[in-house]
Amino acid sequence: MNAQRMDAEGQRLLGRLADWLPDGAAPAVLVTLWAVQGSTPRAPGARMLCRGGRLLAGTIGGGHLEEEALREAAQCETAASGGNDAESATPTATEVREEADANGSVARLCRYALSAQLGQCCGGVVWLHFRPVTPNDARTLTHALARALQQSQPLETHFAAETLRELPQPLPTVLILGAGHVGTALARVLQSLPWRVLVVDHRPEWADRVRFPPGVEVVCTEPLRLLAAWGWLGVPAQGSQAAQRLTAQGKPLPLMPPPAATRALVMTHDHALDRDLTEALLRVPESTQDATQRLHFVGLIGSASKIAVTKQRLRQRGVTDCVIAELRAPIGLRLAKGALLGNKLPGQIAISVAAQLLHDDQDAP
Repeated sequence: MNAQRMDAEGQRLLGRLADWLPDGAAPAVLVTLWAVQGSTPRAPGARMLCRGGRLLAGTIGGGHLEEEALREAAQCETAASGGNDAESATPTATEVREEADANGSVARLCRYALSAQLGQCCGGVVWLHFRPVTPNDARTLTHALARALQQSQPLETHFAAETLRELPQPLPTVLILGAGHVGTALARVLQSLPWRVLVVDHRPEWADRVRFPPGVEVVCTEPLRLLAAWGWLGVPAQGSQAAQRLTAQGKPLPLMPPPAATRALVMTHDHALDRDLTEALLRVPESTQDATQRLHFVGLIGSASKIAVTKQRLRQRGVTDCVIAELRAPIGLRLAKGALLGNKLPGQIAISVAAQLLHDDQDAP
């Protein structure tokens, strides 16, 4: 049986599921669009996470179908907690099948006719898979997805004799180097997109998980140290004491994104650090001795004078004009007359940069 390409939004939700269900959190229900027939709002693999009849994250297409899915998920929670939901069985599902796992958790597969039962004009048929998930389940699913991605293998979800096989793809990654006001605002703007958002800052008070929405990865470390541990600064740097100290902290490194799928944005609190990071990112192909390791996008925040000084310093350090020309600076979407969209407020800059990334994404891998 061939595997289908994994839905990008569904993959992102699975990848950050532990953020939504940290240790001690109440169980929730993961709803997966299992299969479709005819015209439907979304393709198989779309997912949403809900608790108590309320949506936490994701979507399976909205409308009446999603309302019914929320009600069905609430009934799954009631059943999982030992309650009796026999009287509140969903009338719009034309078929409901159940399967219990070794732990007694019951998953459901429900069939919905969109036109006949839900009044949606697309008129197709969908099968939804409902699975109660605990924080431990969330970690297991996230790890399974990471393994499948690293090994280029399908992720399999089983129900009775049926299997949903999905092949995950490297998600476009936005690497935000600097967790200041603009970095935080940008992470909030981007968190609704099917991209991986990774924020790095060495200052604990700024790289604080509570400042960012679930689904955004936050790493408190020296940005250059992380690049070294990934191997982006070359083999000698990867084996340096600084990189080894990072890997010896006992916490797993964030998964290295493929450079070709990475949009790196340099916006730290330190102009000298900005220059070092910009040089390092532009020189990844040179450092790795692999021309294919060029980042898709390297951007630098700052005024015209800061950008001019940075380019001058890069030339002094031996960076060629051809490589410097790859730098997007200052970051932000330019309007028809050349002016940047937005002004100096963090939220305005964040929206401008997000618009630039979306515009640029049409040429992404």
